[in-house]
Amino acid sequence: MALALPSPIILAPITAPRPARWGATVALGLLLAGCTHLHTPYEARGIAVPAQWSASSAENTENSNKSAQASHATVWQRPALQDAWWKRFGDAELDRLITLALQRNSDLHTAAWNIRKAQIALGQSQDRQTPTLGASATANASHNFDAGSTSRNHGVGLSLGYELDLWGKLARQQDAAQWRLAATEQDLQSAAIALVANVAQLYWQLAYQNAQIASGQHSLAYARRAQQLVQARYAAGAASGLERQEARRSVAAQEAALAQLRHNQTATRNALALLLHEPPASATPAAAPPWLPQEPQTLPQHALPDIPAGLPAQVLARRPDVQAAEQRLRATLADGDAARASYYPAISLTGSLNSASRSLGDVLANPIGALGASLALPFLRQQEMRLSNAAARANYEAATLQWQKTLLTALQEVENALSRRTQLAEQRRWLEEQLDAARQAETLNETRYRVGATALKTWLDVQEARRSAELALAANQLSQLENQLTLYKALGGDALLPAPQVPDVPSLMQRP
Repeated sequence: MALALPSPIILAPITAPRPARWGATVALGLLLAGCTHLHTPYEARGIAVPAQWSASSAENTENSNKSAQASHATVWQRPALQDAWWKRFGDAELDRLITLALQRNSDLHTAAWNIRKAQIALGQSQDRQTPTLGASATANASHNFDAGSTSRNHGVGLSLGYELDLWGKLARQQDAAQWRLAATEQDLQSAAIALVANVAQLYWQLAYQNAQIASGQHSLAYARRAQQLVQARYAAGAASGLERQEARRSVAAQEAALAQLRHNQTATRNALALLLHEPPASATPAAAPPWLPQEPQTLPQHALPDIPAGLPAQVLARRPDVQAAEQRLRATLADGDAARASYYPAISLTGSLNSASRSLGDVLANPIGALGASLALPFLRQQEMRLSNAAARANYEAATLQWQKTLLTALQEVENALSRRTQLAEQRRWLEEQLDAARQAETLNETRYRVGATALKTWLDVQEARRSAELALAANQLSQLENQLTLYKALGGDALLPAPQVPDVPSLMQRP
């Protein structure tokens, strides 16, 4: 299928009318003022989009078919943040942390203030389409040194100005501001999706590290028991000094590995605290930070939730970064129209009411009103006009390429995540078999060493192989969870979940 993409818009430069025809040109412009607005149509050209994901499994294909039957307006255009896709993991503590992060995170607050700035810019563009009112008051005194007299004058004045938007310049400026506001709102959604994924990733990394530490402590205790056994055999003359040193080295290696794991755990806690706008966890007096009283000790072992991958075109319509790129593209189109319209003849109407008197009490006694109109002919600035059109064209083409890149990146991210999901599931089956074989080998070698049928180094090597197999299986489980996060991000959320209450922009602009 083909997805609509904008085609290059030819922003033709305006040529100045010949001097002999200026009057006719202005008259014709005034005649057509009511119906002549510059508005370049938002046209489209096609880009090839696959009908299905090439990496989809049978499960994903079935879910895609189901999601394709859902309402496009109510499902695929709903903001991705409002789907609360993280709730599908079924972890209440994770849900609480994410809710806390959505309320406190600094990046999210910054995105909300960017929306506020865009709202102000839109208000300014709307204000330029209304009459401008001015007021003035004057007072002066002059002294005649020859006559010895002083004269005083007082005056007040009101003025009103209005620019006729004959060619739609002000309207297109407002359109551009409106599109940029919509884009910044989508930026907030993108920031929230990234925040949720980062919180979940660090939360599971903490669980993985706690499991690593528990496994390391078990391995250390096992190494110490082996060292005691070697020491006893050495004392009895059944073990060599080399075996004694090998057992000692094994214990030291386990101690060093545990120290590194504890450092990694502290760094993960601090990274999670930063996302929650909290001080580093190590600086908290209590043993556990108040925002995480119970750390996860193990990774979830239940099956990962199904993901409705949807159709590629539906994903592109759903992702906030894709929507923001399109909205910025439309803003550059409106900017180009406004730039062209700024070189058409412009008419401004002015009105004033002034009054002056030598006596302050009679300053309003003799008001004088005036009405006027001015005509500007900016198209005479030919070089400036050509450069302005060229800049508008360059901005539009750059925005078009950026949108295309965003679309293709979205497709790539989903395909990669789906492929990685299948690969990790297959890898897990082999890692489970590897761990089972490593445990059996360790048990057999321990028995053989106790009866003197094998060397200590062989037993220590299979211990390390068993520990490595355990860590590899845990790392695979962490990778599967992280891949699930990546897939949710790439798909723009999960359309099968109801929308919860999400912090709005005014609440985000208030520091907790």
